[in-house]
Amino acid sequence: MELIISCGDLPASYLSYLVSRFDVPLFYVPGNHDGAYLEAPPEGGESIDGRLVVWRGLRILGIGGAPWYNDGPYQYHEWVMALRLLLLRPRILLAGGIDLIVAHAPPRYCPLAHRLCAHPAGVGAPSLHPGQAGRQICLDAPDRAHRGFPAFTDLIYAYHPQVFLHGHTHRAYGRATRIVNLGGTRVIDVHGYYLLDIATRDQNHD
Repeated sequence: MELIISCGDLPASYLSYLVSRFDVPLFYVPGNHDGAYLEAPPEGGESIDGRLVVWRGLRILGIGGAPWYNDGPYQYHEWVMALRLLLLRPRILLAGGIDLIVAHAPPRYCPLAHRLCAHPAGVGAPSLHPGQAGRQICLDAPDRAHRGFPAFTDLIYAYHPQVFLHGHTHRAYGRATRIVNLGGTRVIDVHGYYLLDIATRDQNHD
């Protein structure tokens, strides 16, 4: 193990323990249940929320938070999340793109969700509009709190990162597929844990 990544909603004490136990760097973004991070963030870790960092040549973009639903910490309206990503664009262009995105919430999978399809069938259920959505099975949560951000989908199609990691949806309580291909990007729900093997760009690293 060379790097620990947290997609949020984990106790700071637990992340601090992992850093001391494995003695490797920790990058994390906050989830909507991580208000305690504001006063006591994980020790030994580095928040990459709203930042692009380069680790061993790997360009990693962090963007924490969940869709707004009750005005709690780390909750964002869709237009606010879109603005956050727009402000990151100069850094992304300077880096020449993105290899890995670390988020708390997932992307919006279906272009119809919450527009033509105001109430998606729910993750794992038969799609209500299979012909128009291009999928037989729905991948979007029906509730506001767990829906994905359309700005994340736009980000994926604009920069085609290798991998997009997220948490928040709890694998839709046994109904969700862990890995979804979206425009050639592996979108991975890391609920529980996930061991990721991804190539770095640093040719000097053994």
